[in-house]
Amino acid sequence: MRKTVTWTALAVTAATLVTGCGTGLGAGGSGAAAAAPRRAAAQDGAAHGEPAVRRVTFELRGTGTSQVTYVARDRNATEQVSLPWTKTLDVTLRDTDPKEGVLLALVPGSVYGTGPEHDDRFATPPCVIKVDGRQVAADGGGSSVRGCEYTLKPAP
Repeated sequence: MRKTVTWTALAVTAATLVTGCGTGLGAGGSGAAAAAPRRAAAQDGAAHGEPAVRRVTFELRGTGTSQVTYVARDRNATEQVSLPWTKTLDVTLRDTDPKEGVLLALVPGSVYGTGPEHDDRFATPPCVIKVDGRQVAADGGGSSVRGCEYTLKPAP
């Protein structure tokens, strides 16, 4: 299991490097109320040739602790976290990004579950990726060790 998670994390990192690197990633608060004005400003800026900024939120649900690897443009990080867990980042889309888009990925480690739903065994916690407050990827039951991934594309 550990080898699978390690190889998956390495694959996600490699995919990020292949899809392009850049800057423009910052930390910030969360919430749909904060995302709405930013989304309007980003869309307005993109229409005037300025880079569009998207609010990306990674979520892990459940209880316990888990190691998590997340990727958003040039930000690759692995952390030991307490569940439930949320991380919100701003990702800037540029004209120089590949037309295929920018990879967003969230790969959780296993959590030891107790109770009838987990049968006292290790399981992957459910994950969610949101862009500007809208859910774009989910592994609701934690059924995949691959976690969640989404390709963030510039607006047409």
